[in-house]
Amino acid sequence: MNQVLFVVLIVIGITLVLNIVFSITKYHRMATQIKSLWDRQLPLENFIRANHWYDNQYQTYKHRYNEDELIDDKTWSDLNLDTVFQYMNYNFTAIGEMRLYATLRKLHTVEHQQLIATFKEHRGFREQVSLILAKLGKAIYPIFPDQLTVRSSNPLFLIATYIPFVGAVIAIFAHQIGLIIVIVSILFNIILSIFLRRTYIDDLNSLFYTSNVIISAKKLSDLEGAPEINVNFNHFIFARYFSHLLGRVSSNDEAGAFNIAFKAIFNLDYQLFHLIQNSIKNYEDEVMACYDYVAEIDNHYAVALWQETLPTYCHPEVHEQKAIQFEGLTHPLIEDAVPNDLTIDQHILLTGSNASGKSTFMKSVALNLLLAQTVYTATATSFNYKPGVIYTSMANADDVLTGDSYFMAEIKSIKRLFHLSTSQPIYCFIDEIFKGTNTTERIAASEAVLKYLDADPAYFVLAATHDIELASLLAQKYDNYHFNETILDDEIHFDYLIKPGKADTRNAIELLRITNFPTAIYENAKALAEAQDQAKSSLN
Repeated sequence: MNQVLFVVLIVIGITLVLNIVFSITKYHRMATQIKSLWDRQLPLENFIRANHWYDNQYQTYKHRYNEDELIDDKTWSDLNLDTVFQYMNYNFTAIGEMRLYATLRKLHTVEHQQLIATFKEHRGFREQVSLILAKLGKAIYPIFPDQLTVRSSNPLFLIATYIPFVGAVIAIFAHQIGLIIVIVSILFNIILSIFLRRTYIDDLNSLFYTSNVIISAKKLSDLEGAPEINVNFNHFIFARYFSHLLGRVSSNDEAGAFNIAFKAIFNLDYQLFHLIQNSIKNYEDEVMACYDYVAEIDNHYAVALWQETLPTYCHPEVHEQKAIQFEGLTHPLIEDAVPNDLTIDQHILLTGSNASGKSTFMKSVALNLLLAQTVYTATATSFNYKPGVIYTSMANADDVLTGDSYFMAEIKSIKRLFHLSTSQPIYCFIDEIFKGTNTTERIAASEAVLKYLDADPAYFVLAATHDIELASLLAQKYDNYHFNETILDDEIHFDYLIKPGKADTRNAIELLRITNFPTAIYENAKALAEAQDQAKSSLN
């Protein structure tokens, strides 16, 4: 019997040693990898986790804000902000990812310029922070502590943790009885642990993740150059010290497997869940401060590294007049983008052919307005603006699920621009307004909408259209700008530069010839266009 008991103790000891060895090995491997991330401009993980929950923070807390002043789903989609988010996502932690997503929806800002400068200038600080954040990681996308429901404990399940130790003591005096108690209690704990984990696994993951957030916040706050945090970490003794033993709750690596096995033997998850739960609920505000602190530092690292990847960027400046002024403005997702300069102090109507640059220009302005207000960065050589709300109506499409036609999708998209509850300026970007209906009604409806928006001083509108007639009809209220193309040696060329005035080129029919349409189609189209021009001239 002594030999069996000895074997059981040896197995437990080996489990602990292997857990420590695997953890140390993984730590050193990660530390080595982190040293080169900044210079290579890479994230620690170059894949998207299947369990990602980027919008959790936004969806959970957006009701606390004026939702008319946030980035709505349509604008998010129109501006390809999922892709922008991924370009910026150099975060090490799940809570960092969730906060960055919420930031781009305008819940938060990344505004600590000194911290960004410290990341860029001090390699030692950067690597220390990176290692602390990387240990926290993205294995779990937690439920936020203030969303957790307090679970009552079962005294019998709490006592179960200690029965194997009691059996070991009894075995010293009564070998057979003690060994039976050890074996039966271990089997009981394993079965109980498996059963209990199924009933509260999400809360369990979130609680132990929260313990590691508290530990990370303490380590970060102790670093020279880190921002201060107003938290009494002595309130979280159990969370800080027991999570070192437990590590991550869910993991597929070797250390995680040994952790799970060891915890199951003693039903430690249940025991420590209730020990930690009480302190976290008693000091919930401080726990949430730790979440914010860690995620904010993670975001500042991400933005600092993202800025390093940009060919050109500036820190935007805020002014009081309702105008946007920029030089060298480019789209943040387009390599070798053509920069544009402009002062926008009036509504703008853009004309020009497809692919000439209208949509890209409007998205560039809208995105930089958003980035300026959230991460204090603009992809331009200079960018001056007045903060405000951003709405777009651009990439409309038929909706098979709702049965909406293209035109109905446009109607809904534009209707949401009206009657917004905000005291801020409202920047509206409308691409190819009402293109889903016939020419006569399109021009009439477009003119009516754009005049309506002009009548409200809160609105600031950039709209694009193929209808040159609108440029004349709205000339007193909208400044005319255009993009154009040239055809040279049977090839079409775009310079992607914005120019004053309405579009002055008509190359659509010439493109029929260049792209080898049947000659009869080209000749007939050309003749019909000339006849229509003559008819319009005679009417005028």
